[in-house]
Amino acid sequence: MLKMLRKIPLLSQLSAGDLKEVHKISRIAEYGPGERIFSKAEAANQMFIVLSGRVKIFTLSASRKRKTFAYLQPGGFFGEMALLKGKTRSASAEAASCSRLLVIRKTDFRRLLASDPDLSYYLLQTVCERLRRANEEMESLLFQNILGRVAKTFCDLSKRGQKLDQGLILNEPYTQQELADIVGTTREPLTRALATLRRAQLIDTRDGRYWIKKPEKLEALCLIQA
Repeated sequence: MLKMLRKIPLLSQLSAGDLKEVHKISRIAEYGPGERIFSKAEAANQMFIVLSGRVKIFTLSASRKRKTFAYLQPGGFFGEMALLKGKTRSASAEAASCSRLLVIRKTDFRRLLASDPDLSYYLLQTVCERLRRANEEMESLLFQNILGRVAKTFCDLSKRGQKLDQGLILNEPYTQQELADIVGTTREPLTRALATLRRAQLIDTRDGRYWIKKPEKLEALCLIQA
């Protein structure tokens, strides 16, 4: 278990003693596909690290329209913002597949941060990056048309993709509904945008995953469609 914890980016800089302490104070929770982990506006008493599986972070509008902020893979963590602010959850989380999570209570998490400056610095970097992405998404929703928003979503997802001789391929498969939830639209306009990108030979599918054939041109499209 300690070897697994050492591979988690958030915990990789901890001393052997602190890593043993994390192992001691944490617990493992398992969730099935579609099972809710927590809901928006709930009291926050713990944070989570993905050990295996896939977790979706999202919110629902008053009209029940879903906006997905992220799909987290093993090594990703979530739920820390509410603990730092001492407020309720700002989004909901559910398992997108069978998932095993490391769970750390609020008091233990804060104690870890106080005792390890490197951990605090890494967490601060991650939080700042998430805020930057949130600002970019807000600008995209306000100023870009649907084609530009879909192109930007692919550009963002491709940063964690696998490079090929031509372009790159996303690390994981996304259904059209999952993409629509990330973009903040419905299936019909998403389907039209995907067809446009395919006709322009900017994207395709390969082994069940989206293939970004021309990343540079896709980046340029994000600017043109603003």
